Parts: sequence; C-alpha cells; structure tokens
Amino acid sequence: QVFVCGDDAEAKRMVMELARALGLTPLDQGSLLAARQIENYPLQLFPMWKFPILLSLGLTIFFTLYCLALDIIYPYVYRKQDLSFLIAASIPNKVCPVLALVLLALVYLPGVLAAILQLWRGTKYRRFPDWLDRWMLCRKQLGLVALAFASVHVLYTLVIPIRSYVRWRTSSQIVSQALSNTTQPLDTTNAWLSDSYLALGILGFFLFVLLGITSLPSVSNSVNWREFRFVQVR
Repeated sequence: QVFVCGDDAEAKRMVMELARALGLTPLDQGSLLAARQIENYPLQLFPMWKFPILLSLGLTIFFTLYCLALDIIYPYVYRKQDLSFLIAASIPNKVCPVLALVLLALVYLPGVLAAILQLWRGTKYRRFPDWLDRWMLCRKQLGLVALAFASVHVLYTLVIPIRSYVRWRTSSQIVSQALSNTTQPLDTTNAWLSDSYLALGILGFFLFVLLGITSLPSVSNSVNWREFRFVQVR
C-alpha cells in the first residue's frame, strides 16, 4: 500500500496511476495536512492493533472472572470443594472458545451496521461515523485475534486425555465398576452426539483457518471478489 496525500487532485491522480503501474495499491489519504501523519506511520508500533488487543484483554478478564466465580469460588464457598486446579486448563478452555466466537461476531457486526446506516441515509457516499470507521478498519485484526483464541482452544482440547484430573476420574470409574461387578453399556445416542460435536468443531476450526488465510493481503490479492465472497459466506 502507498499512501498519497496532496492539495492538487490531478497530481494525486498521476501519482496513484504510477503506483498502480508498479503493482502497488495507492490509498488516498486526503489533503496535504495528512503528510505528517503519513510520515510518522512507519514509526508507529502496531497502530491498528491497539483496539483489538484492548478489547480482547477486557473480554478475557470479564469471562475469566465469570468462570472463576462459577467454577472455583462458588463450589468452595457453598460445598467446601477445592477446585483451584481448574484454573490451569479448564478455565482457559472455557474462555477461549467464547472469546473466539464473540470476536468473530464483532468482525461482521460493523458491516451490518454500516449497511443499515447506508439504507437509512439513502446513499453510500457519505462517510461513516468515526467510531464505526475505526471499527471497520480493524476487522482483520479482530479476526486474527479470534483465530488465535480458537487455536489455543484446540490445543487445550487435545491435551484433555493426559490431564491428571481426567485420568483420575477415568480410573475411579473403572475401579467403581470393578468393585460393584457391573459394566456400563455403551450409550450409542451419547456416542453419536459426542462424535458429531467433535466433527463439527473440527470442521468449524478448518473453516476458521481458511477464513483467516484468505484475509491475508498476499492471499486475498490473488483471488477475485467472487472467490473471496464464497469463502466469507461459508
């Protein structure tokens, strides 16, 4: 991307055409007053990531505190159960998928709000409010953060069988059945539900990764609009 600003419209047009001829993407940043901001842009550290990171941090704190109160504090206060070990794996494995879905919803919500605003105004040529404009500009970053949370959730899910608590619970059930000389038959309904849940989770994560890959500039520039829309709709 090449940022272009100036007070002469014809001069800007010539510079933008030259940039396109070089295979670059020119972006009109307005009048010459934007020159100082453009020159300082290479010195900024992740300028478009500030809002997504702060939003993700706030949501992480909120959902973590909620899960702590529900799964750790409540059992300890009312049943005197010490389940603090759940903080290491179970709590993050609950928080990460919720954050991934919430952030993914926040990626597409501003587009809906923008469409409603355009219909209400009756034109698409008026500038959006600053808050909506900033929100739409950071959608790609929100999507990548959501993908990161989804990936962490997958990793936590994969290590569930090797957790000490899970192995203890499984061995306790085996010993209990052996002592009572009973065998619990396989519930095929629950087996179908469990396998379907896992299959849909794998498919959803695959589509999530595909969406994240196609959002990268180097990939999105190599596909046409119809192909990009097909991936987005899926």
